[in-house]
Amino acid sequence: MHVAIGRPEDTEAIVELLKNSLGESLMPKSSNYWNWKHINNPFGKSPVLLSWDGTKLVGVRAFMRWNWQLADKIYTSVRAVDTATHPNYQGKGIFKKLTLALVDECTAAGVDFVFNTPNGQSKPGYLKMGWKEAGNLPIIVGLPALIPELSRSGGNVSDVKRLLSHPGLEKLIEIHVKKADKIITSLSPQYLRWRYLDVPVASYHAIGVEENENLVALALFRLKAGRFGNELRITDSFTMDRRAANKLGRELKKFERNLKARFITQSGLKASDGHQLRRILDIEIPRGPSVTVRSLALSDLSDLVNFNNWSPSLGDLELF
Repeated sequence: MHVAIGRPEDTEAIVELLKNSLGESLMPKSSNYWNWKHINNPFGKSPVLLSWDGTKLVGVRAFMRWNWQLADKIYTSVRAVDTATHPNYQGKGIFKKLTLALVDECTAAGVDFVFNTPNGQSKPGYLKMGWKEAGNLPIIVGLPALIPELSRSGGNVSDVKRLLSHPGLEKLIEIHVKKADKIITSLSPQYLRWRYLDVPVASYHAIGVEENENLVALALFRLKAGRFGNELRITDSFTMDRRAANKLGRELKKFERNLKARFITQSGLKASDGHQLRRILDIEIPRGPSVTVRSLALSDLSDLVNFNNWSPSLGDLELF
């Protein structure tokens, strides 16, 4: 067996291996989804390593590029996402070999750190390879019984494409970044369009509050079916001020009824302005997605292993 860098012409073989190894029960696998994540990502193309037995692809490991920001400081990172080993080759150390080879490659390239959101089954393996637990993303939940009576007429969900091309979007993002006092995703209109408009595996809605042609508040969300009913998941929100946040909160209440959602969720970490929407979200679940990190070129990881220093949105962590 030999290891080689993944190439665009390997995509079909990679997707087929992912299907054979992991199935599609949690997330459909396709060339479009792979290219969206690993080729068209505005943070850059993913480093990918493949393990071959002759002409047969038997292992894949991809690190997806992601930038985080605290004030004017940018942290370059990669997130350990897609990995698969052919069923006939499992137990031969392919996963560990490819993962550590990518760690060395990204360290040499100057990437600050690697992170991911492993499940309970895979987390022990990452911890053995030097990953550290940063914490769990708490989730805030709002239940219909705890939310005041909603307007039965509701409204229409604003067009995602229009709002993500709004001339005021860049200013709204700029204000959000300036107010943030914790580590957030490095935001741009390009990133938001890629994340919520181009994504091939989920459909998102958007609500905007506009005043005098200015965009003063924006929420991005989707309806996710689950065993407890439909969840209205707020994946990102941005507001100019508390007054705009109040308007946005009222609109979200309407759409919860229109979309037949049983409950609303969003990140429970204290973001600079999205947290103002918390007044419609009443129950905190402390153990959402688990986040682990490993230092690469960054020598001091102390800010990153304490999740109180982070403020990721649900949109930062879901789907990947």
